[in-house]
Amino acid sequence: MTTIIKTTAGVLALSLLPQLAAAQTEISYSSWFPGSSTLHTRVLTPFFERVTAETDGALTFNVFTDGTVAGGRTTLPAIRDGVADMGLLATSYHPGELRTAAWLSEASILVRDALVGAGAYNEMIFLNCDACMAEMAEQNIVPIAYHATPPYEMMCNRPLESAADMQGLRVRTIGSWASWVDAAGGVAVNMTVPEAYEGLERGQLDCVAGSPAWLIQMSLYDVVTHVSTMGIGTFAGGIPINMNADTWAELTPEQQQVLYREGAYAAVDVALEFAAEDEQALAEAGEHDVTLVDPAEDLSSAFAAFSAEERTRILAMAEQRGIENAEALFDRYMELLAKWEGIVDEAGGDRETIAERLYTDVTSQMH
Repeated sequence: MTTIIKTTAGVLALSLLPQLAAAQTEISYSSWFPGSSTLHTRVLTPFFERVTAETDGALTFNVFTDGTVAGGRTTLPAIRDGVADMGLLATSYHPGELRTAAWLSEASILVRDALVGAGAYNEMIFLNCDACMAEMAEQNIVPIAYHATPPYEMMCNRPLESAADMQGLRVRTIGSWASWVDAAGGVAVNMTVPEAYEGLERGQLDCVAGSPAWLIQMSLYDVVTHVSTMGIGTFAGGIPINMNADTWAELTPEQQQVLYREGAYAAVDVALEFAAEDEQALAEAGEHDVTLVDPAEDLSSAFAAFSAEERTRILAMAEQRGIENAEALFDRYMELLAKWEGIVDEAGGDRETIAERLYTDVTSQMH
């Protein structure tokens, strides 16, 4: 059962003036991000508004933020079961249900930037990974657009400069970053993003690996004193635009295409708006008594050495998780990353050019 709501001008008006009885579909969206975050104010709200305009008001949205409907790990079942029609998902939170896509997200350390990650990951999932699409179908969810974040950095309550500083460091992180933290002598702690603030505040964590924009979005300025400026790769595998399959089936093909096209723009907007907010957060760090720390050579070298062995680690993980055709999937993803590096560089990071390319090359082909 879905939460889709249809209203008309009323039974009497419907019988007398059928031309005025166009159905309006209100779609519920569940997010565990703050409503004041850039994700909502600069990406999702404009996306919802564009879809409503492009469908002449036929599709509208009722948005629930701050985890009021479901948290980071419970949004998937909420969408699957129709508690919400859409919601903010992250593949890494669901390695069991979204096994193959979550495994591909393990390659985050190898992703250059968010625009490249968005292009390559969408093309990989939609056009090159039947297992990924099947896993979403099993969850009764239709993916519409995936996003990637700008490169993660380490935000800590103590200085992190040298390789020695990593020893025993308790770091909120997931996926490939958890492997890096453990390999460097730290302790990876699996928490959702909203839980990170409390983890730092209560002394359960020393650092959070994530987007510097979280300093603003999640108020981490209050609990962080130092930020390592060493980029440690970008997360590709967020699914902000998706829909319960039963709700999706209620839409017209034209409405579905509007969602695919505007979803491509939303994926690009995450990359651009988050990058802008990252820059803002780091520029304002001094105003919040947060010190930026450049990595020492031994820390940079340790991270580079770890990155060089990622293919071996990720393929070994695939064997443990029972991922079929893992080598071919991984190599294809690396090819797509190289392809989209070329596209992004040629476009000069232009929003319109990259979003249109993402739509025409990838999401417009979905039916």
